[in-house]
Order: sequence, then C-alpha cells, then structure tokens
Amino acid sequence: MDSNVLYAQGYSGHGMSLAGLAGQLLSDAIAGQAERFDVFAAMPHRRFPGGSLLRQPLLVLATNFYKLRDRL
Repeated sequence: MDSNVLYAQGYSGHGMSLAGLAGQLLSDAIAGQAERFDVFAAMPHRRFPGGSLLRQPLLVLATNFYKLRDRL
C-alpha cells in the first residue's frame, strides 16, 4: 500500500452500513493507527464466478437485472 494513497470502493450493495466504518478505518489509518484497517485489508476476497470467460457477461447480466428490479 502506498503510504499516501487510501481509497474505499466496492461495497457490493452494502454502502450505507459499511461506508461509515470504512471512513473511520481510513481516518484511523491516516492518523497512523492502521491496525483495524490491516485486519480488513488481510481478508480474503471471493473470486467472481465464471472465470475469465464468463465474468463480463455475468456481471452485465446481474447489473441489468438489479437495474430492472429497482425500476419495478
């Protein structure tokens, strides 16, 4: 991690509940106390299903499904 660049993204639909926590973790890290930030940074990430061949089509399909669902 570059010591002067921090960012938060990809809440996967859980933005309201996690954005406050992420902001607090980032501010702690900026203040030099990154212990809690490091715990989250070390968490394993699940791979997107479909591998490299189906990743993009499945992502577009899922995104459009939820856009349609939001409109209904």
